[in-house]
Amino acid sequence: MGNRGFFPRLALVNLARNGRYYGPYLLSCTVTAAMYYILRFLACNQGLDNVRGAMYLKSLAGVGCFVAAILSAVILLYANSFVMKRRQRELGLYNILGLEKRHIARMCLWEMLLCAAVTLAGGILLGILFSKAVVLLLLKLARIPAQFGMEISPQGIWETALLFGFLFLLTLGQNLWRLSRAKPVELLHSASAGEREPRTKWLLVLLGLLALGGGYGIAAATKHPVEAMVLFFGAVILVIIGTYCLFTAGSVAVLKRLRANRKFYYQTRHFTAVSGLLYRMKQNAVGLASICILSTMVLVTVSTTIAMNIGLEDSLNKMFPYDLELIQDLERQPEDTMAYLTQAEEAARAAGGFTESRYYSRCWLFCGLRGNEIALNLDQDCVRTEVEVVTAEDYSRLTGRDVELAPDEVLACPRNLGDFPEAFTITTRFGQEGLPFRVRETVTETIRHGSATLLMAEEAGLFLVVPDRETAEKIMDLDARRGASQFRVQMNLAGETYQEKLDQTQAILARLSRGEDGIDFVSKQENAQDFYAMYGGFLFLGSFLGVLFLLATVLIIYYKQISEGYEDQRRYQLMRQVGMSRREVRASIHSQILLVFFLPLLAAGLHILAAFPMLSKMMELFNLYDTTLFAACSAGTLLVFCLIYALVYGLTAHAYDRIVGN
Repeated sequence: MGNRGFFPRLALVNLARNGRYYGPYLLSCTVTAAMYYILRFLACNQGLDNVRGAMYLKSLAGVGCFVAAILSAVILLYANSFVMKRRQRELGLYNILGLEKRHIARMCLWEMLLCAAVTLAGGILLGILFSKAVVLLLLKLARIPAQFGMEISPQGIWETALLFGFLFLLTLGQNLWRLSRAKPVELLHSASAGEREPRTKWLLVLLGLLALGGGYGIAAATKHPVEAMVLFFGAVILVIIGTYCLFTAGSVAVLKRLRANRKFYYQTRHFTAVSGLLYRMKQNAVGLASICILSTMVLVTVSTTIAMNIGLEDSLNKMFPYDLELIQDLERQPEDTMAYLTQAEEAARAAGGFTESRYYSRCWLFCGLRGNEIALNLDQDCVRTEVEVVTAEDYSRLTGRDVELAPDEVLACPRNLGDFPEAFTITTRFGQEGLPFRVRETVTETIRHGSATLLMAEEAGLFLVVPDRETAEKIMDLDARRGASQFRVQMNLAGETYQEKLDQTQAILARLSRGEDGIDFVSKQENAQDFYAMYGGFLFLGSFLGVLFLLATVLIIYYKQISEGYEDQRRYQLMRQVGMSRREVRASIHSQILLVFFLPLLAAGLHILAAFPMLSKMMELFNLYDTTLFAACSAGTLLVFCLIYALVYGLTAHAYDRIVGN
C-alpha cells in the first residue's frame, strides 16, 4: 500500500468500470453545475444594473439559485446513494481481498475528488460557454435591448465551486458513514439479500388520505387570489406528505388487493409483476413519490409561466386601459380644469395626434365598513376598503347611460364586500352622524383607469356614483386628509408601434409642466418595460427550473429502472428455468414497468387537476383571468410532458430488457 499512485489509479479504474452508473451521475452533476453558474451569473451581472426592468430578472435569478441548489443536493445525494448501493458487493470483495476500511475510504476519497473535478471543470466551462446565449435569450423574452460582450463571473465560479464542493463532501461523508457501519460479509451478499413482505400500515394510509384531502380541499375552497398565494405553500406541503404516505403505505395496500383478486393475480404476466413489486415496494415507494412530485413541479412551473406570457398583452391592457393618463390634483389646482384638458390635447396633437380622449373627476378615500356605516376612521373590527366617487354627469358621459339621481341616491358597485346594505351612512367615526345615502341600483360597470402596480389583486373596494360635484365635495370634506380629488385625462395615442407611442408620450410630457404643480401621469408604454421584464423573467425561470426538475425526474427514473433490472435479473432467469417462455417473461416485464412507470404520471396529473382552481386564482394576481387559456396551457404542457415521459420510458425499458437478458 506504499505506492502513492495506487489509490488514484484504482479510483479511476472503478469509475470507468462502473460507467453505466457514473456516466449519468456525472452528466447530471455537470449540467446542474452549469445551470447553477448561469443563474449566479445572471443574479450578479452588473451590466444589467442600468437596464430598466432588469431588477426583476436579477431577483428571479436569485430565487432560481436557491431552488437550483436544493435540486442539486437532491440529484447528487440520490444518485450517489444508488451508485453506492450497486457497488456494495464490490466494496465487500475489496475488504475480503485485504483492503482495510481505511484503504477503501481513501479510494472513495479519490473517487469523490475525480468526480468533483470533472463536474466543476465541465460544469463551469459549460456555464461560461452558454451564459451569454442564455442572457441574450432572457433579454429577448423580456424585450430588453441586447447587451453584447463576453463576461465571466468570478463570483459565480467561486459560489458554484463552493456549493458543489460542499455537496461532494456531503456524499463522501455519507459513503464513509455507511462503510464504517457495514460488515464485509453483509456487503458481499447484499445483492442476494431478500426482502420481507411489507405490512400494510393503515395508519400511514389514513394520514396520507387526510393530508392529500386537506391539500385538495384548500385548493378547491380558496376563492380569493391573495388567499390562494398565502395558502398555496401550505397546500403543497400537505400534498407532498400525502403523496409520500400513500406511495409508501397505500401502494402496498393496493398490491395486496390485486393479489387477493384471483382472476387478476393468477395470470402469468400479473403474477410475477405484482409479487415482485410487493416485496420491493418499501424501497420503490420513495422513488415513485419523488418522480410524482418532480413531475408535478415541471407541469406547474411551465404551464403557469407559459400562460402568463401568452396572456401578457391582455393583462397589460387590463392594468393600463389607455396609452396615457394625465392627472391633475384638484386640491392643489381646483379651478380651470378644462383649460388643462385643452392644453393636454394640444400637446398630443403636436406630438403626433391621438385617436381617443376623455376626461372625468374622481375622488377617493380610505374608509372602514361596518354594517351600514362607512367611517373614515379605521377600527380593527371593520372591513377596510377604498371608496371611489364620481359624479352622475361624468358617469353618464363615459358610459353612455342617462343617469339622474336624487340628492340622497347613489349607484354602487361593491367589490368583495359581501352583502352590501341598501342604505348606508358615510361618517367620520362609527356611531356619529354623517351623510345618509340609499343605493338606487347596483352596477357592474365602473370607470377604468390605469395603475402602475404590477401585481394587482381583487381587493375590497366600493365605487359610488353620486348626484353632483357638491355631493362629492361634501364626502371629501368629512376628512380630506384621507383621500384625494383628481381630474384625469385619458388618451389613446395615434402611434402604431410601441416605440412610436413611447416617443409620443415623452414629447407630450415635455410640453406639459409636471411635478410640484400637482400634475402627474400614468403611461402604458413607460410601465410596459417593467411588465415585460417581469413576465419574461417568469417564463425564463419557469422554463429553466422545468428543465432542472425534468433532469432530476429522468435521472431518478433511469436509476430506478437500472436497479429494478439488476434485482429482477436472477428472478426472471429462474422463471425461465422452471418453464416460463420468453414471451411470457417479456409480458411480465412490461406489465411491471408500466405499472411502476406510469403510476407517478397519473398521480401528477391528478395533482394538477386538483390544484387548478387555486392556480387559476393565483394567476389573477397577474391579471390573467382567462381560465380557458390557462386550462389549454396546462393541458398542452401535460401532453408534451407525457410524450417526453413516454420517450424516457422507451429508453429505460430497453436498458431494463438488456440487463434482464431478454
